[in-house]
Amino acid sequence: MSAMARRALRDVIVVLPGITGSVLRDDGRDVWALSGGALRSWLGSGGDSLQRLRLRDGDPGGTVADRLMPTAHLVPGLVKIDGYSSLVRLVRDIFDVVPGGNFIEFPYDWRLDNRIAAWRLAQTVERVLADWRRHTGNPAAKVIFLAHSMGGLVARYHLEVLEGWRDCRALVTFGTPYRGSLDALDYLANGYKKAFVNLTDVMRSFPSVHQLLPIYRALRVGDGYVRVAEAGPVDGIDAALAADALAFHREIENKVTEHQDDETYRRDGYTIIPIVGTRQPTLQSGVLADGRVTVGRDVPSWIDPILGDGDGTVPRASAIPIELSEAYRDTFVPERHGSLQCNAAILADVRGRLEQSQVRGLRAVRGPAENLTAAERPGIALHVDDLYVPGEPVTIRAELINTAPTVGLRARVEPAGASPGQAARTVDMTPGERVELVGLPAGLYRLTVESDQLGPAAPPAVHDIFAVAGAADELG
Repeated sequence: MSAMARRALRDVIVVLPGITGSVLRDDGRDVWALSGGALRSWLGSGGDSLQRLRLRDGDPGGTVADRLMPTAHLVPGLVKIDGYSSLVRLVRDIFDVVPGGNFIEFPYDWRLDNRIAAWRLAQTVERVLADWRRHTGNPAAKVIFLAHSMGGLVARYHLEVLEGWRDCRALVTFGTPYRGSLDALDYLANGYKKAFVNLTDVMRSFPSVHQLLPIYRALRVGDGYVRVAEAGPVDGIDAALAADALAFHREIENKVTEHQDDETYRRDGYTIIPIVGTRQPTLQSGVLADGRVTVGRDVPSWIDPILGDGDGTVPRASAIPIELSEAYRDTFVPERHGSLQCNAAILADVRGRLEQSQVRGLRAVRGPAENLTAAERPGIALHVDDLYVPGEPVTIRAELINTAPTVGLRARVEPAGASPGQAARTVDMTPGERVELVGLPAGLYRLTVESDQLGPAAPPAVHDIFAVAGAADELG
């Protein structure tokens, strides 16, 4: 889109990344800035760049958040994110933006208690919005948040507990774990070690990871299900941090309940638009027995089985705010967690909403009613590991959902730092069967699996990222 065609942006848009999505610096140097280019040295050092980020009694030291992570990156076993450049570019392509004026990229120290980031966000929004209103002479300007994953929890705490809702028009969340994720439980309880990479202890020191624990009864103890924070001692989980994490979520929930009795909030409050990833194999529950936690895809017996999928990280139910459980305002898409914010179909939908939000006389962004046939839409469920060690073939498996079995699949693998289509490796796939790729050099890769058929009935493409390690002496 040419500069002449860009639309006026009367409000302020703020982009918030998820966990690991901000570059962290200490003493003028990047200490967390993983991307395809940095992956080799990181893996070769056994993850030392992340080990240095371990918190001691919650103290960040001199580390500060500097900028959003633009490119693909991962922490094996915990999170994979395909960068934020597509989301930022979307806003810049649509609107005439003034960086620091009506468009803010908000990095934060994702290791810390999310309350800290929310306080910083509140201060930033108050200052920027006041300046923008003065600059434009538009006292009605508000803020629109585009938040991926944990960034949505930061925004919610700001909006509800810190009363930021009065100045917000909309909150769009991409895979935000409003009710937590079983991946966090697995990581904390069982750790992560593969070959020479061990990231367990450092991540256990982060309050933010504990705030990603499921807040509903997802852990089976004996014949019943309990919340993790109420399960008693669990190896690997800091009981104090888990209890405080549950309190963090309860603060938000209690404030929402309080605000719903406020006529001004009901009339002028912000609109939440949750983007919910579906159809991907997603952990749903855990079992605590003999002091050990085992996680799996079995839906707790008290939850409707239709909710037994998600985006591969966040269960479907968790990506929906509690107060919207029966509002049917969500947008469902068969996509992986780390690629929701750069999926072309999702970005097209968000683009339309953002454009509509700036039309004069429109009170707020509105999500459409849920299409009741959403559960029957075609999709692709993708299985791929985070990290492959030297000599291990990269294994990929994809299954078709609500699609004729005659449809074929095609996988495209390309280095994460390459231009689209550059240096891509393509292989045909039979749905449900495993494909093995050998000979990939060490590095970070972007994977796309798509149908070999076109048209509105074809399932949309699904995306993910994975890493291939090299020998330690090769990488070091």
